[in-house]
This record gives sequence, structure tokens and C-alpha cells, in this order.
Amino acid sequence: MNTIRDVAKLAGVSVGTVSKVMNHQGNVKPELQDKVLQAVKALNYQANGIARSLRSSSTKTLAVLLADIMNPFQMALARGIEEVTYQHGYHILISSTKENPEIEHRNLRMFYEKRVDGLILCTTGRVNDDIRSIIQREIPVVLVDRPVLSLPVDIVADNNLLGMEMLVACLKDLGHHRIGIVHGNRDTIHGQLRYEGVVKALQIHGIPFVPELQVDGGFTYEGGYAAVQEFLNRGPLPTAFVSANNNMTAGILRACRDLGIKIPDDVSLVSFGDLEYSWNLITPSVTAVTQSPVMIGKKAAELILRRLTGQAEQDVSHIFMTPRLIVRESTAAV
Repeated sequence: MNTIRDVAKLAGVSVGTVSKVMNHQGNVKPELQDKVLQAVKALNYQANGIARSLRSSSTKTLAVLLADIMNPFQMALARGIEEVTYQHGYHILISSTKENPEIEHRNLRMFYEKRVDGLILCTTGRVNDDIRSIIQREIPVVLVDRPVLSLPVDIVADNNLLGMEMLVACLKDLGHHRIGIVHGNRDTIHGQLRYEGVVKALQIHGIPFVPELQVDGGFTYEGGYAAVQEFLNRGPLPTAFVSANNNMTAGILRACRDLGIKIPDDVSLVSFGDLEYSWNLITPSVTAVTQSPVMIGKKAAELILRRLTGQAEQDVSHIFMTPRLIVRESTAAV
């Protein structure tokens, strides 16, 4: 039977370092932690060390790492997590990445040092090795909103591809072919997925992909506003806009109002994302596909609690919420 000395020898570290990693003590560099965990796995030493340590030292605390805690979607997601976890006696620690992988890396390290029982994560998609390291420590991880299918973790997210296809189909049914797309940040997982969804939808419906009708709005209000100005600078206004999120939609609405562009008389508008408490104040009301942030949060919390109590299935679960199209005042036939 292998011993802790065997682990230390294979990892090239001291016995004390192995002990610190296994018992979540001290300040061990991430690269050394990874060497220890790789040696533990290679020698099948985990059953006698890490797993028992984790089972016997629950903190009843879950970490929630969001992209932007000021974003209404993310706030609603956190609320859904809270509604479930508090009922089961768990506290949550919330932080954000600000879409910065270095901040995500530091936060993941901080949560590990605080010995959280599990992690619900809206990842940038650029620290996958850090996430794998946490998984190796047998800390349950659930990804929300940003699916990374290559990671062996549970995932709960909106169906981004289907949602964008529904928006394009809505406009095609109204006779639109010259459709301006306001894309989000393609460096993010959901930004890339929604971009791919638009490209696929245009192909399905026989609408050419025209570079001049593609503008990057960066998922921000300012980006949506600037996109309308950019379309005007490029030539004739499209007959319709597709906005990849509701922040940009708000910017598009304001720009159209400031520039005297009437919706839907001059241009139709559809949006990915619908937060009803905001849309109730907006005229015209916007045709949109729904998102499910509260339900995503609840499902994620339920999954991670089942992992912690040993009730989850062995295989990971991938849950994608089916969006719903709500037709309102911002769309008209051409």
C-alpha cells in the first residue's frame, strides 16, 4: 500500500507539503498543489486522504462566483441559488470575475482556502485548469450560464443557440432579410454561442451573412447605442435589429429615440433576454426570447446539494433551459 512518503516522492515535494494540501492547510503554491494531486491520483492514495478529510470537515458554505454582480440577470441567478441553499442550512459567499480570468483565478484560490463545500460558477472559460484542479480535490462544481462541455461538471444554462435561432426565425416570418445583428463579447462563452446561433439561423433560413450587418456591442448599453450609429454610418438602415442581450437592447432603444428612428415603423427589434420588471417601463415593448436566471440558480443549487449528500447520479448533468418567444410591439412585417 502506498504511503504519504510515496506521494511526496512522486510529486517532488516534502511530506509536509503533501499533508498541507490534503488537509487544506497553509499556503501551498497552486503548481505544487497540482503536483501533489496528480501524484495522489496516480498512486490511488486519495481514498485514505483527501476524500476522508473533505467528508469530515464541512463548512456548510457554498461559493458563488458570478460574472458581474451588478447585472440583473446575475442578481436573479444568485437569488435562485439563495432560495434553495438557505432552506438547507447553507451560507453562500458571492464574488464576481468582472469577465477577467485573472480575477477568476484569484477568487477560485480564495474560495479553496476558505474550504467551501462546493462552487457554483459563471466562468470566463479561460481558467479551465484551475477548475479541473478543484474537481480533483473532490469539491463539487456546477457551471451556470456559461457551459464548458469539456469539463466533467454539472451545467445549468439557457439554450443560447436555440434562442438566437428563434429571434431570426421571428423576423424571417415577418419578411425581413436585411437584418442587423448586434453581437455580444465573443471572448465570452455565451457571446460566442449566440454568435454561432445567429450564423446557423441565417443559414437555416436562407439569409446571407453580410459582414456590414454585423456589429460588436460588447453586451453593454453603450455598445448597443453605438451599434445603431455604426449601422447608419455604413449605409441604408437594416429593416430589423437582433440584439444579443438586454443591456444592448436598452442602448439600441435609446439611440433610436435620440436619432428619430421609429420602432417598429422604421426598424424592428428583437432581443435575447427578457427581464419583465425592466420591460414594463419601456415603450415600445420589446419582442424577446426569455431567459430563466432564477430557475437556473435553483437547479444549480439543487444539483450541488445532491452532490454533497451523495444523492446525485454518477454522470454529470447538462440542463439547458428552453427559451420562449414573446412577441410584443417592437416587431412588424415589411
